[in-house]
Amino acid sequence: MENMIYSEFSKYEEKLKDSFREKYNLPDKELDEIVKDLRTIVMQMIQLMRDGKSVHEKFFSDIILNSVDAIIGFDCDFKIFLWNKGAESIFGYSKNEVMGKEFSFLIPQYLLDKGEKDFLVKEVEEKGFITNYESERLTKDGQLINVSITRFLIFNEIKEKIGSVGMIRDITTIKKLQKELREKENLALIGEVVSSIAHSLSNPLNIISGNADYLLMNKKENDKDHEELKCILDEAVRITKSIKHLLNFSRPLNITREKTNINRIIEKAVTDVKFLIQDKNITIRKSLHNNIPDISIDRGQIEETICNLLTNSVQAIKKTGEIIIKTETSDNNIIIEISDSGEGISKVNLEKIFTPFFSSKEYGKGTGLGLSIARRIITEHGGSISASSKPGKGAKFLIKLPLN
Repeated sequence: MENMIYSEFSKYEEKLKDSFREKYNLPDKELDEIVKDLRTIVMQMIQLMRDGKSVHEKFFSDIILNSVDAIIGFDCDFKIFLWNKGAESIFGYSKNEVMGKEFSFLIPQYLLDKGEKDFLVKEVEEKGFITNYESERLTKDGQLINVSITRFLIFNEIKEKIGSVGMIRDITTIKKLQKELREKENLALIGEVVSSIAHSLSNPLNIISGNADYLLMNKKENDKDHEELKCILDEAVRITKSIKHLLNFSRPLNITREKTNINRIIEKAVTDVKFLIQDKNITIRKSLHNNIPDISIDRGQIEETICNLLTNSVQAIKKTGEIIIKTETSDNNIIIEISDSGEGISKVNLEKIFTPFFSSKEYGKGTGLGLSIARRIITEHGGSISASSKPGKGAKFLIKLPLN
């Protein structure tokens, strides 16, 4: 562009001189000075244009390279040629590690198997763009993150396709917050309904169990109606326990903290649970840290949580097996690990076990609230609870409670 301007100006220099000479009758020396000054002005204007373009380009270049979102450029073979700082931060790969790579290494295998790569390529090729497409991607350390993807084709001056650009935003935190909000809204609604139902059932059940207990007092074991009355009483007690669970679930969780030793809570919980083993051949092994410090917790709530987990382990073992409970300190946390050699939990169920009212037990053998309440208790104490399992190889629950 600059060369064209210089060339055109040179063509008009003599015409400018002739024009000034005719109009103002100026000598050649002055005309040369005027043309020289004009040339200087033109050169300065060109320099200003060049500087302006440079600043403009740098401005947009900095926006692209320093964006907190990942901006990735792909050539026509879907190989990476642009990898900004946002991409480095989100995915953990440096620019040198990814240049020239095909983009599929960022897509989890299960999505590749579903054909997501081909879908994205086809969508962009046919429409020219894709916006706010939500999916999952893999980071360098193997972490699965939620992302929002926008991608569009890029063309050169003569409208030839030269590649595409993808803009990827990490929305993992947003998704987590949305999930938590939905859960809280659902829990609030469920709590209102459950509380109303539980209160309506409590009085009739108390009357039924009270009368059955009274009639049973006058019966001997071999009497005709003894077994039927005992069944009524046992079932009424079971329903009453379920209602208690429902009421506990629907009420706000109030924590009364006191300095307590976790090992002592576990010792008591193990003693209580042994009565549930009955005719099963189950060994409970303890590996408790000797010098574990006392922490400020609600003793009753934590004991309820541990009893719940131990009860689940007992129920998961059909006839013969082992339950192991360990404690230790790590990274300013007390770690409680409860594992069993039971039937284990399927992958599908493992994702749902902390969901309220979900239960894989037989009908009438659980409310589906035990683990949900356990998670609620541990979370309110500032800790975390997680589960891992392989079907047929038992399950493991890990509780972390902060020391402070």
